[in-house]
Amino acid sequence: MTFLISGVKKSRSTQFGVVLTTLLVTSTFLFGGESVQADSVARGDDYPLHYKNGSVEIDQWRMYSRQCTSFAAFRLSSVNGFEIPPAYGNANEWGHRARREGYRVDTKPEVGSIAWSTEGYYGHVAWVSNVSGDTIEIEEYNYGVRERYNRRIVKASTMTGFIHFRDLSSSRGVSEGVRGLELSSSGTMVFTRKMPIRNQPSSEGQVIDYYYSGESVHYDQILEKDGHKWLSYLSYSGARRYVQYEELSASENGWKKEGSIWYYQEDGKQATGWKKIKGDWYHFKENGVMSSGWVKDGSHWYYLKQTGQMQTGWLKDKGTWYYLEESGRMKASQWFQVSGKHYYVDSSGALAVNRVVDGYKLDSNGVRMSSLS
Repeated sequence: MTFLISGVKKSRSTQFGVVLTTLLVTSTFLFGGESVQADSVARGDDYPLHYKNGSVEIDQWRMYSRQCTSFAAFRLSSVNGFEIPPAYGNANEWGHRARREGYRVDTKPEVGSIAWSTEGYYGHVAWVSNVSGDTIEIEEYNYGVRERYNRRIVKASTMTGFIHFRDLSSSRGVSEGVRGLELSSSGTMVFTRKMPIRNQPSSEGQVIDYYYSGESVHYDQILEKDGHKWLSYLSYSGARRYVQYEELSASENGWKKEGSIWYYQEDGKQATGWKKIKGDWYHFKENGVMSSGWVKDGSHWYYLKQTGQMQTGWLKDKGTWYYLEESGRMKASQWFQVSGKHYYVDSSGALAVNRVVDGYKLDSNGVRMSSLS
């Protein structure tokens, strides 16, 4: 538990970070008289002496020392290589704030994630040192014993959730330029070599600046464009920036969704124009976005369902009937026959009803009745 100390909001979206080596326990040994399970990365009470003895009341993250939040911030910094913004709030606010800032918050524990509970007046946070199914080992301060270190094994389901600022399970390399493994949709990336920052997710995009080895960035999106995966974040100016980090493999072809937008990946690149997929025709714009609604291609109109498939046959849109050929083309300015009945559509493609066309009367369903002559 902790108390909130007012502070400034962190204004930088990037910061320098050094990933420190964690202690991997491969056999059972003792911390404070308790056994630590194999595969645990529990470190014991490594909280700095000047914090644990109370000689420094406010820690470097502008939190009260000897509280759960201070200890969690210390572990994130010293082990995960992640610096949490100052005065992050009471423990019960951490998950809500982290989610708003684009970090993954869910019910899936990972080693190095933060176990988060909203129970009690201030809530509680702890550092996850081991995961075995629904059982987790956590290290913490100010739980059970006031303002003291504690380690316990609990069910993951007893926690409100888990905050993934920069899990230890994401510390291995994905590419030669960045560190990460199976990156979440948002998080912090530490670079291991010089990487260009571009204004577009394309190798032809303008280079704005560079990240250098040891620097890190908090990203809020991962995109797949131009045959690569890109980290994306908002810069100081509010403009979106992109850093390329991995080439797409053939196994990653197929449908891709970003927010509410769908793309189709083919040979490491996004499909554009018309594409037949599993027997259905789809249309993709020049930027790869799947089309829906009315689309004009050349001099002809087509209609794509909300699910992307090309419409054929009768279509009622905003109270007006249209007819689309087998090719998907909308009929316009012509008579045509369907199931033995004759219909007429005007230049806009709209079905003519309750009117006379070329001397023929059309009923309320658009069916040609008889000649007036």
